[in-house]
Amino acid sequence: MNNKKYFKSFWTSTLAVLLFLAFACKENSTSNSTNNNGDLKVVPREAAYKGCYPVLGTSQTKSWDSAGNIITPILGEAFYGQDSQFEHTTPVYNNSTDGLTVKDEITGLTWQKSYDSGTYYWASIQTVVDNLNKQNYGGYSDWRVPTIKELYSLWDASVGWPYINTKYFDIKYTDEQDLSHAIFWSSDKYTGVLGNISGGNGEAAGDELAFGVNFGTGHIKSYSISTGPKHQVRCVRGNLSYGVNLFQNNSDGTISDLATGLMWQKNDNGSGMDWEHALAYAQTQNKANYLGHNDWRLPNTKELQSLVDYTRSPYATNSANVGPAINALFSCTGILNDGGKADYPYYWTSTSAMSKANGSYPSAWYVAFGQAEDGNGENLHGAGAVRFDKKTIGTGQGEERVLNYVRLVRNIK
Repeated sequence: MNNKKYFKSFWTSTLAVLLFLAFACKENSTSNSTNNNGDLKVVPREAAYKGCYPVLGTSQTKSWDSAGNIITPILGEAFYGQDSQFEHTTPVYNNSTDGLTVKDEITGLTWQKSYDSGTYYWASIQTVVDNLNKQNYGGYSDWRVPTIKELYSLWDASVGWPYINTKYFDIKYTDEQDLSHAIFWSSDKYTGVLGNISGGNGEAAGDELAFGVNFGTGHIKSYSISTGPKHQVRCVRGNLSYGVNLFQNNSDGTISDLATGLMWQKNDNGSGMDWEHALAYAQTQNKANYLGHNDWRLPNTKELQSLVDYTRSPYATNSANVGPAINALFSCTGILNDGGKADYPYYWTSTSAMSKANGSYPSAWYVAFGQAEDGNGENLHGAGAVRFDKKTIGTGQGEERVLNYVRLVRNIK
């Protein structure tokens, strides 16, 4: 045997194998960057820029007291400063000529007008996206599952139950019970897991979770990705910077989000209060020209939800993601939750809530920047959930967290 030829052949073959393995590893690494949540291919976001994330208003047009009575409070009166008393950006929807899609000219997002009748586990919803793209649905092949912030841009409180504009978007249900389960998946997986909770809808303690919007009841909650009930999907395309924040620390106690055009308190108010006093807190701070401004307000639900960082949670399974569900530029007061565990507060919004179809508005929405827990300190709905509670203590059954915190907002001029 010619040893020189043998070794040359050996090393040539070995080098080829090594190059193949290196290429395969690179391919797997690239694939994992867009497919790191089970079977769902998460489309990478693009960099934020000024004005890329216009927060749409809730379309709420009335104000209510703690009993759900319609009122028209003026500056200086109790319950002044509600969602409906401020001007907000409204969507501009345009139907496609084929009737398949709706584009919001404000957000730059194009949506399916309708959706298929199937329900899915989060871990299998990539099949819905793939089918749309293979069909070139509506003339496009870049459909994706929306992020939770994209999906929540469709939230509309002008009527409630359903919380979506039914002039432009289909919502399928047979009765109120059916409507209360009109839950649509987002692409955002929760960083923690379901707490030590038994019973319920078939989810199990320790289940992995992903966020969805219930367009029947209006909530954002996290749901088990592979056990319990299945949910629906409405896909989106366009503006990959929507929902991406661009924070600027102003070094004066305020933080601006150049993507949304909103300025925020860096610190929260430091203590829990009911909704009436949360509204009054904004008026008090304006009288004091707080941080050099006199036009602070309690944020509405969509404004406050725009602040949530869904990559973080107090009990994230990855230690790098542990903390309140907000950018680390902000300060959150630490609390002990109902189960005595270290946690972070819920924060009031200025938006009133209807607890049942065709009901009144004795409740208001809040956003959980700590665990949305079950009353025993166990994670139930995930940090970043949007839920509601009674506006004042003692006004009805089902009170869970009536004393919540406040982080004020104003428009950047």
